[in-house]
Amino acid sequence: MIEIPNEIVARARERDQDACRRIVEELHRPVLSTIHRFLGKRFVDDVDDVAQDVFLKVFRAIDRFDPERGVKFSTWVFTFVRNHCLDVLKKKRLTTVSLSSGGAGDDETSWELEDPSGRKPALQALDSELASQIETALHGLSDDHRMVFVLREFEQLDLKSIAEVMGCTEGTVKSRLHRAKAAMKEKLKGYLRT
Repeated sequence: MIEIPNEIVARARERDQDACRRIVEELHRPVLSTIHRFLGKRFVDDVDDVAQDVFLKVFRAIDRFDPERGVKFSTWVFTFVRNHCLDVLKKKRLTTVSLSSGGAGDDETSWELEDPSGRKPALQALDSELASQIETALHGLSDDHRMVFVLREFEQLDLKSIAEVMGCTEGTVKSRLHRAKAAMKEKLKGYLRT
């Protein structure tokens, strides 16, 4: 994850346009990516608007960011992404399915999707089906499990940063991540190597 230097944040607090532009340029891709993965296809036309709303909220509240608390600026921004995405879902009254299986442990079950390189052309047709199945499986997770999974597996945030974004302990993040991975593995078992 790209981290914005504190001096850039300080300049943005003073409404320096170059500093604000740099923040948006640096965080635009991961913010858009997270929003898209979290909200899914149903909101594909809204992703840019949601990202713009997030950045507006970030810059309106930037005076409240305190680097002395030890929180990374990017982590602070992802808190806005999470909260705004949840607001969007509430407004659209999108229902989600809660996970009820899986235990909370530190077992990092290894799973990976089959490598598509070297596949025969006839099998390449499965790629779009796989992408659809991944999105379906991802959106079968609860909001908390989905956000933890997206932040860890796609944005590569560390557990401490995810805990700060989610407002919970690292142990809770580990538990949610474990359950999310188990649910994804179960839903995608036909596509996984054994």
